[in-house]
Amino acid sequence: MSLIDGRDFFDSLRDLVEEGRLDVALDQLKSWIKSVPDRRLLHECILHISSLNDIRQKERQGLISGDDASVSRARLKDRVLEFIDVVDSRATVRPFPIEPISAPVPDAGGLEKILGAVSHLKSIAWLQRGLQASKAVGRVVTPHGMGSGFLLAGNIMVTNHHVIPDARTAAESRIEFNFEEDFGGRLQALAPYRLRPETTRVNEELDWCIVEVVDDPARPLGDWGQLEWATTPPKVGDHVTIVQHPAGGPKQVALTANQVVNIFDHRLQYTTDTLPGSSGSPVFNDAWKVVALHHAGGNLVANALGTKLFVNEGILASFIGR
Repeated sequence: MSLIDGRDFFDSLRDLVEEGRLDVALDQLKSWIKSVPDRRLLHECILHISSLNDIRQKERQGLISGDDASVSRARLKDRVLEFIDVVDSRATVRPFPIEPISAPVPDAGGLEKILGAVSHLKSIAWLQRGLQASKAVGRVVTPHGMGSGFLLAGNIMVTNHHVIPDARTAAESRIEFNFEEDFGGRLQALAPYRLRPETTRVNEELDWCIVEVVDDPARPLGDWGQLEWATTPPKVGDHVTIVQHPAGGPKQVALTANQVVNIFDHRLQYTTDTLPGSSGSPVFNDAWKVVALHHAGGNLVANALGTKLFVNEGILASFIGR
């Protein structure tokens, strides 16, 4: 878990509630609680979601006026904020801050400068290629929680072992594409696909799982494209981007403060923001090729001496599928 724009996950939920986006806040909070897990908190969260749905249904059916619905939503908003405070106070895993990467002060020789040795300016074409690549990233839904995953050639999905640990779990899981908001902030139609459990391959130590996705003639997997492994290994200082489903919510991407800070054995460590639910996401280089499989964040081992860093971490692509 990490900070989002200088605030932690629970503060971002409070902001959503204040903006009137109770449904998004509760959905993300429910996914986070399921990853803990805590049955009592999950039950209370579901009750809040039911209350919101009840208000909407009664308003649609004309059983309550618009003014009454607004009053009910305001009351629910207060209850949800109190609930977020309770969950926040009980959380044993805390969001951790990432120290900003320093940049040298530009000299006085001009008004515009590239800060540091490398330009981080990106072309519009780069964003377009990123949007195309993001289509192949989906939300992985299992009986035990949610994660992220991505498609490779041959209808192969890659995610973490701790998301799908075995064929039995794969049989009860699915990957959902297109779980994202459009330009107007509206959720788009989900495209769910089953997995083929007999093809499941896992490596617990390196935390990867590879499994085939069952195609659907009604909406072929080819609609979502496929990603490619990078052929050039990353290096410290490289820019990396993670397309993910943080907290099991709609697809998001972190485009700032994304830098490789350490490489150790099979580990690629970086400052890119993630949350629970981001596990199994692809870590992209600047060419939108996958250099690693995201799997962890926190106080992680950074070298053979056991030194630890507060970072996020992925498994290098060259170690996946061995």
